[in-house]
Amino acid sequence: MSKAAAWVMKIDEKLYASVSRMELVHIVNKPESAHIPRAPVYCQKIIIWNDSLLPVMDLSCLLNDSKPSTACNVVAVIMYRDSRNEEIHYGGISLADTPELEYVDNTQVCEFPDNKEKLQAISLSCFKSSKMCEVPILDISKVFSRDYAEECKGQHC
Repeated sequence: MSKAAAWVMKIDEKLYASVSRMELVHIVNKPESAHIPRAPVYCQKIIIWNDSLLPVMDLSCLLNDSKPSTACNVVAVIMYRDSRNEEIHYGGISLADTPELEYVDNTQVCEFPDNKEKLQAISLSCFKSSKMCEVPILDISKVFSRDYAEECKGQHC
């Protein structure tokens, strides 16, 4: 059985998520960020990367209804296609630690962590990592989509 490469990202102390090796294009340690007033609570920071402004998603805030993180230790720069026009874009995901590359296969498929309906809405599947924690595979097109942002508008999605 063939294995696929996945970047396992530590979102916070309890939450992990993953993306494919091709979606994570850069890791920025201790980035300087700027606060964006009136942006959605889970996306109030931007960083400059490759002479571009990147929105930084705080998935812990989005998925746990918690306050946005004040510190931004690591940002995973993610490449994704806009579902409306197929253009390639970049965005950031705030992480608690540097991601680790892991090779996974179908034997590791598992259920999503308990009480994670919001996580399931932005994930494709879930696997049990080598550290024995459940790791959802993010649907990056949905995480950064305008449609998803509209669903969340006016509520703490």
